[in-house]
Amino acid sequence: MNRTLSRRERAQASFETGNAQIARGAWEPAKQELEQAVALNPQHAEAHLALATVFRNLGNWPDAERCSRAALEANPQFARAAHYLGALLVEQDRLSEALPFLQAAADWQPEIAQHHRDLGVTQLFLGDIERARTRLLKTIELDVHTHEVLYTLIRMWRMDDGSEGAARLLDIVRELEEKAADLPASERAQVLFALGKAHEDRGEHGEAAKVFARANKVKRQSLQYDIGAVEARLERIAQIFDSRRLSALSGAGDPSQRPIFIVGMPRSGSTLIEQILASHPEVHGGGEMFVLPSLLEASRGAGGTQFPEWAASMNRVDCGAIARAYLDRLPPGLPPRAHTTDKWLENFENIGLISACLPRAKVIHCHRDPRDQLLSCWSLLFSQNQEYAYDAQELLRYARAYRQLMAHWRSVLPSGLMLEVRYESLVAEPEAQTRRILAHCGLEWDEQVLRFWESRRAVKSASMFQVREPIYDRSVGRWKPFAEHIPELLRAPLGE
Repeated sequence: MNRTLSRRERAQASFETGNAQIARGAWEPAKQELEQAVALNPQHAEAHLALATVFRNLGNWPDAERCSRAALEANPQFARAAHYLGALLVEQDRLSEALPFLQAAADWQPEIAQHHRDLGVTQLFLGDIERARTRLLKTIELDVHTHEVLYTLIRMWRMDDGSEGAARLLDIVRELEEKAADLPASERAQVLFALGKAHEDRGEHGEAAKVFARANKVKRQSLQYDIGAVEARLERIAQIFDSRRLSALSGAGDPSQRPIFIVGMPRSGSTLIEQILASHPEVHGGGEMFVLPSLLEASRGAGGTQFPEWAASMNRVDCGAIARAYLDRLPPGLPPRAHTTDKWLENFENIGLISACLPRAKVIHCHRDPRDQLLSCWSLLFSQNQEYAYDAQELLRYARAYRQLMAHWRSVLPSGLMLEVRYESLVAEPEAQTRRILAHCGLEWDEQVLRFWESRRAVKSASMFQVREPIYDRSVGRWKPFAEHIPELLRAPLGE
């Protein structure tokens, strides 16, 4: 005769079934089983954490957070739950809240490299450079293959400083380069970009160029990218948002002055400009917000047309609807900060749309010597997007298409919408250029903006290291020692 299972046994059975459903990606059935498990046994910490995973994969962030916290309540030293909750908070840009949970995970399970890695990266985003360096060094002691850690450390370190740390990192990256063929492609690219940076720091520009070329080839082979489609898209945007259409839509949209859009190509000084603005008491630094592009990706016109095609028939009512949808998605609860920066650089494609929908918003276009900009893109492993950066000819074609579209915007936009800021001018005359930027945004002068590097706001972009220092000009003219080694990139005329 079969005995009746206890509540704990039934909870465990539901937990195991739910885990099996997770392994198959069957999120709804998994949710039902795991909810049954925690109802039967509220102290089942593993079930709460598994349920958090389900909610996260279903896009339900609040319940994912709730279940992670429940797992910690059930087991107050549950390292995996602390780490999971910390990672959830980081993904929501709640970095300061995440720190104690990531710290706890690293303390409770110090043998797990990923715990140290995520804590170190979060400290880095928050500008705590030295603690981040220590934590990331600990990570590679445990596992040198931990995702992007070696590359991040070499980006943090001057490899010509003669220190023991620099020598050790160089030895590690050289050892890995010798067996690069045995590494996964993603790690091989990281190793090669790191080695290229080390050679450049040491003044070995010819060798750096060769290694960067190898790194870019490895990365490009892992991507599917059609530069021709991008060129056609940018050309079509210019055709649709011509002077006639912008004139017809003039005065439509929402009169909000809250957004400040910072646009351009990567490595143009955009993070520096945002950091300066975010140091002003009336400005919230929003960072790289995928808000407007996500709205456009989800929008469909007649017959299912996508942006930019549906924009050819948009009307004044559409302008208001788009503006309100955008404003509703900006971070809430910011008063007394009256402005929010949006540093999604690819919004340079959408300046015509911004002009029609948010006519009182401000746009700041960042640009610099194209040779420095192209070299900086080509020598960097980006964390996302920028697929055009890993082939010299594709990078040049993208830069030309971008510059053509920006020239179009200059010819059709109403005056006062967009301010041009050149990186070289900003580093040569920081106060004068900063006053121009604040005046363009309608902001009163505040001395804090000249000490932007003291801000503790989180910065996640590739320039996170540079904006933790006072303005410097050592990146100006970086291209010159590379000119003879990368002629296909640095001698192609782009014009100014």
